[in-house]
Amino acid sequence: MFKRSIPVRRVIAAKSSLTLLVLLLGVAQKLEAVTLENLYQAEVLTDSQSDAQRRIDASEGLSQVLKRVSGRSDILQNPTIVAALKTPEQYYSEFSYARVDAAKDELAAESEVVPDPQSTAPPRLVMRIRFASSLIAKVLRAADLPVWGSNRPSVLSWMAIDDESGRQVLGEANRSVFSKTLNQAAQARGVPLLLPLWDLEDNRGVSSSEIWGRFLGRIEAASQRYSPDKILVFRAESEFSGQWRGDWSLGEGGQWRSGTVYGESQAQLATALVMVLASVLSEQYAVTSTRSEVRLTVEGITEIQDYAEVSRYLEGLTQVMSVQPVRVLTDMIEFKLRSEGEVQQIIDVIALDRKLSLLRLDESSSTLWYRWAP
Repeated sequence: MFKRSIPVRRVIAAKSSLTLLVLLLGVAQKLEAVTLENLYQAEVLTDSQSDAQRRIDASEGLSQVLKRVSGRSDILQNPTIVAALKTPEQYYSEFSYARVDAAKDELAAESEVVPDPQSTAPPRLVMRIRFASSLIAKVLRAADLPVWGSNRPSVLSWMAIDDESGRQVLGEANRSVFSKTLNQAAQARGVPLLLPLWDLEDNRGVSSSEIWGRFLGRIEAASQRYSPDKILVFRAESEFSGQWRGDWSLGEGGQWRSGTVYGESQAQLATALVMVLASVLSEQYAVTSTRSEVRLTVEGITEIQDYAEVSRYLEGLTQVMSVQPVRVLTDMIEFKLRSEGEVQQIIDVIALDRKLSLLRLDESSSTLWYRWAP
């Protein structure tokens, strides 16, 4: 159990068009997988409602959504995507316009521009576009790109920045340029990043020097308080001529993947980091054109209601195409699943929800055994 109560805290990427269902109320609770609402909705600042401008804005909105759903930032190199962006009206189901306060604007945008809260700029016009999920999936599959569903892993981010004011650890209350841009980019790409409270309990668990040195074992132990799906450890410094370098490690359970990002400014560095994270997470969780057939046995089924709930849960998984019960025993049911993507992706996605506990697996026969734990 957690030792102290923790107030509600801000989740990066939780505002505007992507509402993340992550709230910590009263005492610290486990950070389960995050469900992104409005995954297929885009918001684009514009100056006109003319037909010509609408197509330009819709193309920009389609680009936003395709990057968010695929997790890839290189989609403009794909001929199928380039062709789709020329006729964006084929992919959206509705659009509308609204006025927004430029000083408070938090539209998802991969840029260095951070809204100035002291700005007195007049309201601006925004085009809101909702794209059809089936059509987005269709064009991504035609382009041989992955499709990343709305159920995404929470990422607890331990970040140390060394700038002219010294070295600092970013807590959830931080309002630096880096933090604000990180928020914007994470929202744009649908990456649920969370900063720690960085309170006395966090300070007792891990020091700023250990975060800077990326002592991953110590940081993973300190993260147990939050129980995230993934842990990000990141340090950034200015090397020369204003060039920024950031070293990152992402993982959980002692399994880590590391890399380096660069930027001409802190804002560029933050955007580059989110682009890499989206790509890495998409590789693990997004559905590809591969087809798999899995035998999945669920133990702990004692009531007919349990069977119905398990069936509905499996059928609701993004990559599952069909669910067929093949054997029913006293407290156990065996299902045959046909799905998109690799078997390991099914395991990873199920692990996010924490409703089924993996007991064992047989990779050679693509057979999985779970216990129902709603």
